[in-house]
Amino acid sequence: MNIFTKLITTILISLSFSSFADVSDSEELQYDSENQASIITPTDPQLKWQKYLSEKGIQEGANNRPDGSVFFISYASNKVSKPLDDEKFMNSRNASYIAAVLEAKSIMAEYLSLEMSSSSSFIIESFGNDVAPPLTEAVKPLSIMDKASKLTGLALDNEIKKFDPEWDGTNKSDADRNVRLAEARELIELDFSSKARAFLQGTTPIFNAEGPDDEGNYTVVVGLVWSPRSTLVAESVYNPTSPPPVGPKKSMSIAQRLNSLSDEEIASTLGLRIWWDENGQPIIMSFGQAKGTGSSGLSRKMSGVMAQLQVQRFIAEQIISENTYAASEDTRFYEDGEFEAFDDSKFQAEILALSKDISVSGLGTVLYKRIYHPITNKKIVVNVMSWSPDSNKLARELLQTSKDQETKMDATQGGKVFTSSEEASDDDAVGTVATTGLEGVSSDPDDF
Repeated sequence: MNIFTKLITTILISLSFSSFADVSDSEELQYDSENQASIITPTDPQLKWQKYLSEKGIQEGANNRPDGSVFFISYASNKVSKPLDDEKFMNSRNASYIAAVLEAKSIMAEYLSLEMSSSSSFIIESFGNDVAPPLTEAVKPLSIMDKASKLTGLALDNEIKKFDPEWDGTNKSDADRNVRLAEARELIELDFSSKARAFLQGTTPIFNAEGPDDEGNYTVVVGLVWSPRSTLVAESVYNPTSPPPVGPKKSMSIAQRLNSLSDEEIASTLGLRIWWDENGQPIIMSFGQAKGTGSSGLSRKMSGVMAQLQVQRFIAEQIISENTYAASEDTRFYEDGEFEAFDDSKFQAEILALSKDISVSGLGTVLYKRIYHPITNKKIVVNVMSWSPDSNKLARELLQTSKDQETKMDATQGGKVFTSSEEASDDDAVGTVATTGLEGVSSDPDDF
């Protein structure tokens, strides 16, 4: 079975991501947060990515494991448009991260299946440039071209602009202003297009870094993986009948591991990862960030939306990639023996990510923190949202309780069916109506 068939028929892997000890086992690399990296560094982040691949013994593209399964790795980078001292820098940095993720996913989609079409042509032609006069010459006013041949300097420039508004006669001689006639031409044209579409459920980061590249441009680099186990995790989020996969049991709880992260590690973490808890259950960790100045409510909402969006894309995202390239070189050979080439080429790449509507239960904030970005020293907020099989089960049970309460309220018309202040009898009541009494402004945790 070839690699392509394995990638199509195999449900693909999970990954998480943080910066801890090095482990060479590729299996552990995919599932263990202690074997991924997120780095904010003043050194070239692309060199950091190459070092990471070398240390982990993996490569970009398809990687085979001894059990015959396959995982696919891709990476991309994107320059941050805003300078470090710009108030919009953090927004620009987040946008660059999203752009890099989309480009890396398009590489995966194009590997799975790529539709291509192309056409090319090469034309050679010559021109006599001698035009016969009309058989009958009508009396008419002098044409613009006839006038132009009699004019010089600025007057000639003005006439030329009548048929060429782009003309600039600055430092041009009268000889330059004469129309150059080509006696021969070579035209090369190429049209190429490629399209790819793939449903990339369960794709997660294994690496990210940011910092100045070799040209001094602040750049974000992202490495992604797609393989079997994370697809099973993604399916278990929206499908309660699909059991989540079991992973390595960890000695530390999720809360302990979050608390052990430094502010620099938290600030450098963008995107979604999969961790494993003490029982080997998968825990989705989605790190959302927003600027920490201005409205605190807006910062919390924006960072929360970013975290939620990453979960949706992890579960149900389709990538559509389309590239078009139109190349044209037109070479003109003039009567004076000289020639000149004109390049009219255009390349366009479009990557579209479409996420299906899904229903998620049990996704909530487990860490919300205001910290400073290590390089820019700008205040940011980090909103870490978490999902687990246990939180999913609990949320679905609470949702059913909420629906039952709403049904009881609707059935009794908000209590209007009762004709007195006495409690409803078993014959009257749709459900049990309980009175808990008054507690003032405080509540005991056992009550909720």
